[in-house]
Amino acid sequence: MDTITDARFISRFIGERLMARGVLRSPPRLQRYSQGAEDADSKLVFLGTGREALVVTVSPTLFPEIVAQECQQAARMRSLLGALGAPILEPLDTGRVLTATYAVLPYRGPLARSRGLRWLDRRRVLRHVLGWLLQVARLHGAACEAARYDVALRALADAVPTDSPTGALAVAAAAHLASGRFAPRSLPMHGDLWTGNVLHGKAPARFTLVDWRGSALQGFPVFDLIRAAQSFGLSAAALSRQLQLHRAALGCQAQDLPVYLLGALGHYASRLGEMQPSLFRAMADDCVRLLCGTWTSNPLTSASACASAAPQPREYS
Repeated sequence: MDTITDARFISRFIGERLMARGVLRSPPRLQRYSQGAEDADSKLVFLGTGREALVVTVSPTLFPEIVAQECQQAARMRSLLGALGAPILEPLDTGRVLTATYAVLPYRGPLARSRGLRWLDRRRVLRHVLGWLLQVARLHGAACEAARYDVALRALADAVPTDSPTGALAVAAAAHLASGRFAPRSLPMHGDLWTGNVLHGKAPARFTLVDWRGSALQGFPVFDLIRAAQSFGLSAAALSRQLQLHRAALGCQAQDLPVYLLGALGHYASRLGEMQPSLFRAMADDCVRLLCGTWTSNPLTSASACASAAPQPREYS
C-alpha cells in the first residue's frame, strides 16, 4: 500500500517528477532518515543514497502544510536578503504527495560530530555565521514602531515568572521602553539558530541554514546572535565583541540590546506551538544570563536581575 512513510513509494513519486523535468535520469534511491523520536508531528525526512545528493522532507499527517509553509517563508526571506540569502536552500521541487506537502532539497552535510573534528568544524563555520549575522544587521536593520516591543514584552510577562532572570529584566526593559530613550529596530530573524539547523555550505554560501518556518521578516535584533552563541559555545568575551559590532551596525545604545532580546522572546512566547512552556522559560533565562554575562554591570538594572550562574550549553529544539 502506497504511503508517505514508504521510502520506495517516495522514491518512485519524486523520481517521476524530477525525471519529467530533466533533473534526474533515473529514480533516486531514498532511505528513511530519523533524527530521533518518531513523533506524530515530526516531518518525515528521506535521504538520497549513491550519486543522488537529495533530501526529501514530507509533512506529517497531523500537520500536512508544514513543509509548504516552511518553503514559502524561506522563499520570502531569500528574496528579502538578496545576495545574503545564499545560505537558504532553494527547493528542486515542491508539491503534494497524497495529502501532505513535500519539498526536494539539495543535500548539505551536517557539522562534524566526532570529538576530534567537532570543535574545529564548528569554530570554522561559526566564524562565517557571525559574519553573516553582522552583515544582515548592517544592511537590513530598520527603525520600527515601539508598539511592537510593548506587545512583545506584555506577552513575555505573561509567560515567565516575575522572579526569574527573564522576568526581572523584563521589568527594567519596560521602564526603558516607556522612557522614550529606546531605539526600536527590526531585523530579519531566523528564530532557531542552533547547531542542528546549521549545515555545511556550497559556494557561494559558506554554510547552510535550514528550518525557516518560525522566521520573521521583521523580527528582532540580537536574538539569532545570542542563540548561535549559546549553541556553539561562544565565550562571553567573544560575544561581547559581537554585540558591540551589532550595536554599531544598528545605531543603538547598549541599553537597547536587552530590550531587543526580550522583544524576540516575547514574540515567541505567544507562538510556542509544540514547545513546552517550561522549556521555553529555561531557554529564555539562559539567553538572558548569557547576555548579562557580557557586561560587568547590567545596562538596564543591577546585576542581581540576572542569576550569577552561567548558562550551560544545551539544545532546545
